[in-house]
Amino acid sequence: MKNKQSGFTMIEIMITLTIASILLSYGIPNLKELLIRQSITTKANSMLVDLSYARSAAINGGTPVSIVANTKWEDGWRIETDNNNDGIVEVLRVSNSIEEQIILSDDDVNTPIVFNPTGTLRSSNAREIKIKHNSIEQSKTLTIALSGNSSIR
Repeated sequence: MKNKQSGFTMIEIMITLTIASILLSYGIPNLKELLIRQSITTKANSMLVDLSYARSAAINGGTPVSIVANTKWEDGWRIETDNNNDGIVEVLRVSNSIEEQIILSDDDVNTPIVFNPTGTLRSSNAREIKIKHNSIEQSKTLTIALSGNSSIR
């Protein structure tokens, strides 16, 4: 009886590893950019949820609700209101700071985003917050219309 050996030869393993390394060298940079784009989308959606929550709280509570940046938007923000009109602000929700390389830019970061009890924006013009990452050009723009509706593009 012959003893039949099975397995791969060293040459077959080397060729397979070479092909795999070539494929990975093309795939990993694309994967990194995909993860960055996903991070931008996640942060935009997170802010959109908070904007919708603040607008809903203003309508349901019958009082103005503000979204206030902590120094700058990257440091996070808080949603607050004065339900009793007693001058004491109640914090409804807090969003923590975000990933260092993601930048949220707003022309008027020092002015809070305020929703009236009707759900409209208390402002003379719509607000836009641009969300981008340091390493890629792609960005998302969060628009808050005077009607109070928010959208991402």
